[in-house]
Amino acid sequence: MLAAAALVAAPAIRQARAQGSAWPNRPIRLVVPYPPGGASDISGRLQAEVLQQALGQPVVVDNRSGAGGTIGTAFVAQSPPDGYTIMMASPSSHLGAPLLFRTPGYEGTDDFTAIATFATGTAVVCVHPSLPIRNIQELIAYAKANPGKLNYGSAGAGGANHMLGVLFMLRTGTELTHVPYRGAAPALADLIGGNIQIVFDSFSGVIGAIRAGQVRALGVTHHERWPLAPEMPTVQEQGVANYNLPSFSAVMGPAGIPAEIVARMNQAINDGLKDAGLVQRLSANGNVPFPSSPAEFAALMRSERTKWRELVNAAGLKPE
Repeated sequence: MLAAAALVAAPAIRQARAQGSAWPNRPIRLVVPYPPGGASDISGRLQAEVLQQALGQPVVVDNRSGAGGTIGTAFVAQSPPDGYTIMMASPSSHLGAPLLFRTPGYEGTDDFTAIATFATGTAVVCVHPSLPIRNIQELIAYAKANPGKLNYGSAGAGGANHMLGVLFMLRTGTELTHVPYRGAAPALADLIGGNIQIVFDSFSGVIGAIRAGQVRALGVTHHERWPLAPEMPTVQEQGVANYNLPSFSAVMGPAGIPAEIVARMNQAINDGLKDAGLVQRLSANGNVPFPSSPAEFAALMRSERTKWRELVNAAGLKPE
């Protein structure tokens, strides 16, 4: 099947290279593998705006949701590598899903061209205010004194906020009990209500509850202090080494897109991330710009693939 796919793709690759200087001469499709209205959709639409303005051709957002993002992602993997079908990519679609679905229809890194990272976010470790815990070291001590008695909620098994809990346990030698929900919002609601004790949730998702005093923030999961909340210490600076699971949105396409087309899109994204108006819109969604080269992006995906595989194995998750 792989050999047959390569034979089918070869003419498209040759044609794209021959027309590279003329690219783009028609509309570009940007697939978002999730429904309209969510954070991923917002990011994808911002990517489309930036590319459309820079490239002078319409960039049409195509929401192809379902099966944990694998439907839209597989569609892109199987598209011609001519630069006219790209996608909003994330760790969930390209790192988590290939490990958690038995037949996702793609391999998360090798079947794609890394074009450009776009924006990055962070998560916050939050606890219910009734707990006698005000920092990460106190959380570690409490968890070790009460193994398995602290429940942490997530948006579902295998997602980023589940894996952040798994990583925390691996790095600290603690035992927490995972409680999966159908989304991050109900998990946060149960934390506020005192039905669970911890969440590892996105900054944008929890900042309102933090400021209202409904939950207590212990630290951000980013490797350095988050510019939108510099007063919050990181988990790493509180003594947990190598605790970071990058959260980002990016632009990817099918494997084999010619280098000159990749370079043009990468430059368009990186130039767009310098715009003050775009930075403000990203900030409103809890994110900051995340520029990179295609090579840096590809290296990030390879290193994170290894980490996600370690976490999925540690959690005992099996493909379904």
